Amino acid sequence: MHKLTAADFADTGQWKLTVNITKTGLEAVLENTVHEDVEPQPLCRVEWGQTEDHELLEKIENTVYDNPRLLDDFSTKIVLFDPKTLFIPTEIAEESTGSEEEYHGRIYSCERNDVMSAHDRDVTATWSFAPGVRSFLYRTFPGARITCNLLERVRESRKPGEGICLNISRRDKEADLILTDGDLLLSAATHECRNSEDLSRLIKNLLDAYGLNPENVKIKMN
Repeated sequence: MHKLTAADFADTGQWKLTVNITKTGLEAVLENTVHEDVEPQPLCRVEWGQTEDHELLEKIENTVYDNPRLLDDFSTKIVLFDPKTLFIPTEIAEESTGSEEEYHGRIYSCERNDVMSAHDRDVTATWSFAPGVRSFLYRTFPGARITCNLLERVRESRKPGEGICLNISRRDKEADLILTDGDLLLSAATHECRNSEDLSRLIKNLLDAYGLNPENVKIKMN
């Protein structure tokens, strides 16, 4: 295993930074892109607990400024965990400038300039997270790839020829349920999920909604 030196840590070019931001905290991890045997290196982890949306910007700002190494010149990906994520066919989302903001605003209450979006082939995800967060992130992390958790899970789940599959990712009090048929996305949503009974109910409701026999669905827990 490669033994890291001070020079390795100082060389931002050999590290990829991933920043995960949830409604209750922020976690940042560095992955080495040169030495494959190097384990991911935790950079910081801050928990601020359940917080109102209008307070989240201040929490994120304080965390970033209290951990200035987050602002080093890394190749950076920022992943926002937002349950209020909407999926739109990319063809529709690209009909005109501002379509993503318009469609997102029809479903969720938010300011247009707080809406973010990204796409995976034929589907586009939109999310808004919290007031002011979009502007802060784009201003503070120029060049970073900003995405949302649910879209990243969709990218990983769509696999040609795999058949009908339900991919489940559980976190504290939440679960992502992504239903695919090969590389076709059928459903993707984040639900409140506190125990196994909640999860069983969510699975049943989803499969019932699509008229699917559980015996014909491959279930993967991530």
